[in-house]
Amino acid sequence: MQGLDGQLPKNRLLRGIYLMVQRYLRHNVGMQSAALAFYLLFTIFPFLIFISALLGLLQLDVAAILTGLGELLPKEVVDFAEMYLTYVGENSTLQLLLFGLFFSIYFPMRATNALMRSVRTAYHLGPPRGPIRHMLKTLLYTVMLIVAIAMTLTLMTIGERVLGYAVTHFHLPGVAADLWSQLRFPVAAVVAHFALFLLYALAQDSRQPWRNIWPGTLVSLVAWMILSFLYSFYVENFAHYSVLYGSIGTVIVLLIWLYMTAMTLIMGAELNGTLISLRKDGAGTET
Repeated sequence: MQGLDGQLPKNRLLRGIYLMVQRYLRHNVGMQSAALAFYLLFTIFPFLIFISALLGLLQLDVAAILTGLGELLPKEVVDFAEMYLTYVGENSTLQLLLFGLFFSIYFPMRATNALMRSVRTAYHLGPPRGPIRHMLKTLLYTVMLIVAIAMTLTLMTIGERVLGYAVTHFHLPGVAADLWSQLRFPVAAVVAHFALFLLYALAQDSRQPWRNIWPGTLVSLVAWMILSFLYSFYVENFAHYSVLYGSIGTVIVLLIWLYMTAMTLIMGAELNGTLISLRKDGAGTET
């Protein structure tokens, strides 16, 4: 980018946008997003089996989770998840839980590894130095992510029941239960933010300052929520995938949503890389 000094916009915001576009093209973000979406597709099936079995064993409220997801995700994606959650939740066994857990570690590890490599590209780090150390970090993150999701689902369902019981039998103020009903999804968003923050941090070879990580994770999460909402609105009001593609319309919606998800996750890291470059040279010239 040093040879393009004269072409860089003077405005700092426009300069950052220019560098982001250059990074998108140079780092083949579109291709990386497609590869990550592919791994996410193979991740979602065993993960839904694991979550469904977990919901069944813990007798968690499936309807409450689906209702919350329905406010953000396309209806086809929610219906797809409901089919698995309802069926496996009603026929859950320990063997099914273990089966889902095994493949919920293997396939997410592949997706995590693909995302970490994209993050390293965004930070100009190159291939991991120690393959074994990198694999262990990927495994550690995958296990922690599964535990975090399980705990979040438990808090979102059991937490409300416990509060309701406390209101009825222990005279807990009803405002406490109402407050939790309003805050449980923001709490889930905070958990998601820190999960993505941890992934960006683990992808590094050395410890990074917080300011080199948190902006991209925050913007990525917000962008994902906005894009998911807008895509959901578009699918339900304008698009007619079921008419165009028939029975595979749901799969098309799912693939597009996964692609957008992958792109927002990768572009969050590219945003961090852009901010680092802008801070280093002070003039907006990327090294």
